[in-house]
Amino acid sequence: MRQFDEDAVIATALDVFWRRGLHDATMQDLAEATGVQRGSLYNAYGDKEAIFLRAFDRYAGQFLEAAGNALSHDDDATGLRHFFDMIIVNMTDGSPTRGCLTTRTALDAAISSADVRQRVRDVLTRLEQLIGKALGTAPGKRSAADANRLARVIVTYTRGLAVMERAGYSRKQLKDLAATFIDAVVGHA
Repeated sequence: MRQFDEDAVIATALDVFWRRGLHDATMQDLAEATGVQRGSLYNAYGDKEAIFLRAFDRYAGQFLEAAGNALSHDDDATGLRHFFDMIIVNMTDGSPTRGCLTTRTALDAAISSADVRQRVRDVLTRLEQLIGKALGTAPGKRSAADANRLARVIVTYTRGLAVMERAGYSRKQLKDLAATFIDAVVGHA
């Protein structure tokens, strides 16, 4: 029986990984942040990557649920505005801002395991599917194939916004970029 609150440990570990990245976070960082000794973390989870995968899975579930909720509007422009607002707030939260965990992990994926790379691909694929479904439900607007192609472009654009945030663009600047993008892909609404 574990002597710690596993949900609290994973939530705290998620914050550590989000701020430091998978490769820069250490087991000592995790132990200090969670208040659980390194040996207990190793015994409970195996290694740092196993803790990361559990934390990333939690993040992915929460992120995809929030994305689905943001996209659930009758018209594409409104759904995309809510979606981009959620994405931008997510990456610009905190002080200093924490950026985008998926993009940060993707950039580290070249030196990560196949499991980490697959988790990143899975989140991006599921995000693409959510967006494609949302864009494909508007009556008479576009075919499912067109909605899916546009969804891939939108996901790609979100990765660009994450890079711009890391380069120092403010929340307002990112929202302006997103508004211009939405106008370009779905028109004024």
